[in-house]
This record gives sequence, structure tokens and C-alpha cells, in this order.
Amino acid sequence: MVDADWEGLRLKRRYFAAGAAALVASTFSPRVRPALASPMIVVDQPVALIDAAVAIELRGFPARQPVTITAIQTFPSMARWQARATFMSDDDGCVHVARQAPVSGTYDGVSAMGLIWSAERLPGESKTPPADFVMQPWFVKLEATSPDGTRAELTLDRRVAGPSVTRHPIRMEGIVGTLFLPPGDGPHPAVIVVGGGGGGIDEYRGAILASHGYAALNLGYFAMEGLPRGLVNIPLEYFENAIRWMRAQPWLRNHFLAVWGESRGGELALLLGATFTEINAVVAWVPSGVTFWALGLAEPGDTRPRAAWTFRGKPLPYLQENNTSMEPSPAVEPGRPVAFAPVYLSHLRDTRAVERATIAVEKTRGPILLVSGADDQMWPSSALADIAMRRLETHHHPYPFRHLKYEGAGHLILVPGGPRTTRTLRLQVEGMADRLLSMGGTPKADAEAGVDAWRSLLEFLEAGIKGRR
Repeated sequence: MVDADWEGLRLKRRYFAAGAAALVASTFSPRVRPALASPMIVVDQPVALIDAAVAIELRGFPARQPVTITAIQTFPSMARWQARATFMSDDDGCVHVARQAPVSGTYDGVSAMGLIWSAERLPGESKTPPADFVMQPWFVKLEATSPDGTRAELTLDRRVAGPSVTRHPIRMEGIVGTLFLPPGDGPHPAVIVVGGGGGGIDEYRGAILASHGYAALNLGYFAMEGLPRGLVNIPLEYFENAIRWMRAQPWLRNHFLAVWGESRGGELALLLGATFTEINAVVAWVPSGVTFWALGLAEPGDTRPRAAWTFRGKPLPYLQENNTSMEPSPAVEPGRPVAFAPVYLSHLRDTRAVERATIAVEKTRGPILLVSGADDQMWPSSALADIAMRRLETHHHPYPFRHLKYEGAGHLILVPGGPRTTRTLRLQVEGMADRLLSMGGTPKADAEAGVDAWRSLLEFLEAGIKGRR
């Protein structure tokens, strides 16, 4: 069934959990405007979590005149990104960024965080960020100027990890990951976070989940020391072992456990939910409801047939296996983005191959949330997620399930808080030629989709926790 109660939950949002409210410092105060006010930039949250929408207001500027705001974001890698927008001040010499559309700039339309998501990379070298970069603040320098030289500055402090969130590298019992814990001894609801086809670990999502009160294990499964070098014959037992380890921890025990994956990780999240009853909910962003082929090199000496996933020693069927409708992959040229979605759509024409590779999502012992971009050019995530939806509907899945499909958005639907102007992704997997992949979408569509999808994810997890009580 489709959960009707989720619509009611959209009216509320848990912005901060387990002490994170201490991060918010408000500078708004009742406005008493003197005759000659000094120009200033006023924000409601000078220090805030990265996903929080900050209300920016200008005061004390010339009335009914253009005022330009420049925002420069500096990340722990020292990479710098810049956005700008010009607004017309009102009769009081004020600008309300969250309520006004700029007359020009790097974005158009009304967007409270347009100065964040529309930023473009500035020239200059960056450095490899420290391993714990998500624990460090990110700074945004705001500068407002008007034609007569009136000027004001303010620096925002943005955090991925909220107060008392702790980071713990995990290298034990065969597990390679990074654990983020919220304040307190627990028990905490928990989420396993898995990445996509690039391998490695994405700590950003784990840290922000912990800032909202979840224990989050960012779990690597290939392309890291101690793990397979390619997405080839990855045993699902590895994840079974991680689930067992988490269940043994005092901060979880028998409490709520979800899994969240993006892209190939979304495919994996659906597989894990369908395979292991200890998973209580599944979140899959830009996923596939069918298993795909392997990526990269197998381990030395592994002569087994190439599949992405294995279970109990057997390779899992995948869409491209004996597929009779596959069109040739597009030619890869240096510096030229390639869209693979049209090719993958041709793979779906082989209905027998689709049936063999479809994930048995109806076996999941909990609710499922799917998120996709209708203009995804990396792979057709909306069509691939619809395969999972149809199977859930056909089998009358007894738990809530939902597919959020965002028109105009591409593959890069992400947790809000950073620039969204990158339109390509370089896929670097050992044993494969580097590929510059077209992601589809637009910065604005992706940014808006990310805000709504993230809000929906938090509501979904909260509803899942309540459903187990």
C-alpha cells in the first residue's frame, strides 16, 4: 500500500536532533530603524547545520537601488566557490533574499539558498582535505555592495557535524567504514549508508544523519584498502556481517535500522532490504530496481563469472546478462560528457532479462522510499525505480512505499547545502577508462529536488521509527 499518513508528516520537520539546537544562534531582533542606519547583513543562523535554510536580510542600504550580494564558500580542501545576485532594495533600503527574486546573478527566481547552490568553482588549487573534514566548519563570506559604495560583510559558519557528534573509523571484523554517533549513550535509530559506482566512502551523509540523531555507519565495499578493487563479485555476506556487528552494539541492539544508498548504492540498498530481515526500512536515491553489471577489475585469481553481487557463493543475475536488446555503448572521448541513460533504456527492452534481474523488493520487512530525477542521464533512474514500484504494487507490499520523481532533476540529487552547478561526474574505477559522465538536470532543479528529498527522507525515517513502536 502507499502510505497516506506521510502527507500529514510533511507539515512538520525535525531540523535538529539530540542537542543540535545549540548550534543555532539567532541575530534577528525586533527592528528599530534609526534615521541613519549602518549597512548590515543580518541572518537568523550565523552558525548552522549545512542543510538548514538561512534567512539573509540586508538593512541600511540606499532605498530603491540595486544591491549586489557576493557569496564565497571555502571548503576544508580550500576550494572556493562563488555566487552573486543583484536585488532591488525596498523603500526602507532592505533586501529579503528568501522572499525576493534577483534582477540578475548566478540564479533566478526566489530561492532562500540560491547564493549557495548556484555557486561556481573559482580558479585556484585545492588540497586533499583531511580525513575528518566533515567535522570541520565550512565558511561562506557574504559581501553586499551598492553603486554608491555602501558595503557590508558577514561570514556564515556551516557545519556537517552538529554539537557532540563523534566520528569513529571502523576497521574490525572485516568491516571498513566510518561510524558517526549522535550525542548520548543511546539506543539510537541507525542507518547504514552505502555509496555508488565510484567506490570509497561518502562521510557527508553519515555526519549529517548523526546531526539529526541517527547512528550512521558509512560502509565501504570496494575501491578502498582492505576491500575489493572493483564492483565485481561483492558478497552480500559482507553487509550481513556489518548488520550483525551493528546489532551487537549497545547504541543500537534491536532498535530501528535502515539502509540508504545512492545510484549503484541505491540498487544495493534495495538488495539488502530484500535479502536481510534485520533491515527495517530502505531509502534508495536515483536507484535501480534491477541489478546491473560489474564495474572494474575482479580480484587477482578470481576466475568466477563477473557479476556485481554474489550471495551464498552464487552470482546474482544482472540486466546485461544474455541481454538481446543492448545497443552499443556511446564512444568515450576525452573531455566530452557521455549520457548512458539512452543505452540503458535499450537494455530494458529485453523483458526476460529485466525479469531475471529484478530485485524482489516485496520481501523487504519495512517501508521503502525511492527518489529519482526524470532527467537523469547517468542512467534512467525514474524508469528503474518504477520497476521496483510496480513490483511492490503487484505484490501488495504491506508496508508504506513511495516514489518521489522530480521533473527536470538529474542524477545529482543530494543532501542540500553545497553548490549544484557541476553537470558531470568523472568515474574512475581501476581497470576502466576514465569516463566523464553526463548527469542531466539543472542546478536549480537538482537543488530543489535535494531539499524536498532530504526533508522527505527525515520524515520517512521518523515515520518508520514510530511504526515499530
